[in-house]
Amino acid sequence: MRVLPLLFVWTRAKSARLPQGEARKEERGGMEEKATQTPEKTFSMEEALQETEARLEKRVRPGQVLTGKVVLVGSEGVAVDIGAKTEGIIPFNQLTEKVLPEEELKGLLKPGDEVRVQVLRVDPETGQILLSRKKVEATEHWDHIQALYERGEPVTVTVKEKVKGGVVAELDGVQAFIPASQLDLRRTPNLDEYVGQQILAKIIEFHRKKGRVLLSRRAVLEEEQKRAKEAFFQSLKPGQVVEGAVVDVTDFGAFVNLGPVDGLVHRSEITWGRFGHPKEVIHKGQRVRAQVVSVDPAKERVNLSIKALIPDPWTTVAEKYPVGTRVKGKVVGLTPFGAFVEVEPGLEGLIHISELSWTKRPKHPSEVVKEGDEVEAVVLRLDPGERRLSLGLKQTQPDPWQLLVEKYPPGTVVKGRVTGVTDFGVFVELEPGMEGLVHVSELDHQRVDNPAAHFKKGEEMEVVVLNIDPVEQRISLSRKRLLPPPPPKAEEERPRRAKGKEARSKRKPTPRREERREYEYGAVAEYNLYDASAVPTASTSVKLGDLYGDLLASLGLEEEK
Repeated sequence: MRVLPLLFVWTRAKSARLPQGEARKEERGGMEEKATQTPEKTFSMEEALQETEARLEKRVRPGQVLTGKVVLVGSEGVAVDIGAKTEGIIPFNQLTEKVLPEEELKGLLKPGDEVRVQVLRVDPETGQILLSRKKVEATEHWDHIQALYERGEPVTVTVKEKVKGGVVAELDGVQAFIPASQLDLRRTPNLDEYVGQQILAKIIEFHRKKGRVLLSRRAVLEEEQKRAKEAFFQSLKPGQVVEGAVVDVTDFGAFVNLGPVDGLVHRSEITWGRFGHPKEVIHKGQRVRAQVVSVDPAKERVNLSIKALIPDPWTTVAEKYPVGTRVKGKVVGLTPFGAFVEVEPGLEGLIHISELSWTKRPKHPSEVVKEGDEVEAVVLRLDPGERRLSLGLKQTQPDPWQLLVEKYPPGTVVKGRVTGVTDFGVFVELEPGMEGLVHVSELDHQRVDNPAAHFKKGEEMEVVVLNIDPVEQRISLSRKRLLPPPPPKAEEERPRRAKGKEARSKRKPTPRREERREYEYGAVAEYNLYDASAVPTASTSVKLGDLYGDLLASLGLEEEK
């Protein structure tokens, strides 16, 4: 008695989706078909009742994941037979996570397709079952992402949009975030260039409950870079020539990009020449060739040298700049003892302070030249082994001391300005920067104990040239020899000074002494009557002993034999 109502409910529910006439027709046709089947396919009433009871006993609960077959694609959704007493319905908004127009949604499934769905809701009154394919799809995607995360495999994602702090990418229908710091090895200020691109990234954080996935493209690049570095260091050897672009310039050198790594060119290996800062000789972006000096794979360091590929200028200095050669260069440094001139990069010569001027005696080279000046000099000495090059600045001009010898031969009377007064004499300037000394014994016939009391700096003095030494750059002058001699002392006074030495006082002066006295104390002092033969020649110099000898002779005194 209980079976018939159950059968009626099953057939009514099964045909509820069809028009009334068709439902009845299907019901009758189904019964007739089962009644007229052959013995091999006999569908007995008992089997039909068992099938009906199985369907009614199958309880569908929300959250279940079932596999069904598409029965119908309608205007509101897709009907799926999941083996329950009624078919479930998948609304179009539950078909997929992708945002698609309605026409595309209708074309996703067709009758006969198998589909995995999740039960969203069951209406106990009407028996209606609401299904979702989207949730199953999302679960499958999360399962797949979790498996990728656990394996640490990189994934290909498409960047959808730029957001604050990074970009959003789609990974199997799941929105994943890539921080700006994880997009590249170096921070990228412009993130718009990534939008729409497909990039390879690694899942660095996965939280299923919170629905959060973080990706890193940088992690993938670092792994690639690590592999490239290992291969690079295996192929790199000291002495090898490499090429790259300068990526940074610092106080201690320049970094050159060699691909996987950056090599350092220390400031001492940039050029042979002198410079203040590496930026003066090399700039960012410049492509350079360098030689590998050393390789340290453990610390990932490569030391390079640019100047190793440039010939050392000291190896050819003797051939290019023999002694006497005139060279041009730039003053690159000043010291208390001279000025350094860069003849060419890496080749510097020293102009000693004594070689700066013929006439000036500077206390510091800055009185003659300044740093940065372009000068011409003459090579005086060179020593390639010691890397020394001596230059002379004054040699580019005629030697005024040689001209002075011709201009002022011994015996010439000149007027000059007193430039200095010392205890041992007075300095008189004959020409700018060229001074002569009037020794204290040549100032006057009388002894001058304190020259500063009689002569002042800046006043004029008439002197006679005794000797000029162009090698030592010395001029000997005399004022006394232009002065009239003092009157001779009375004869009777002389024995008193020679008391106890009669034999010596009776001795007559030698002719040589008389001639000298005649020259020194003659009444005629004009230059046109001056006896030049009495003045020492240019090959000799006035000696202090001779001066004192003349003084003793003039007083009638002679040395004791």
